[in-house]
Amino acid sequence: MYYFTFGSDGQLFNGGWVRIKADTLMEAQQKFAAHYGGRAWKHERFLNGAFFYSEEQFKQTIMYLDGNNLGYGEHDFIQ
Repeated sequence: MYYFTFGSDGQLFNGGWVRIKADTLMEAQQKFAAHYGGRAWKHERFLNGAFFYSEEQFKQTIMYLDGNNLGYGEHDFIQ
């Protein structure tokens, strides 16, 4: 499981995160790009998000403990 988080600087979402069921970060990135199409890209080589976390990493963040990131929680779950 991977979590893609968002900031407030013109990203796909304002705050919050998208949870993606995947075995590797590369697989999660591919699923994110396929799911959101052109909106998934900030520039042609950069996905439109802030940070990417494995499930283990995400569970160690304030976002996980507080249940929100900039006032928003989970926007989507991609399987």
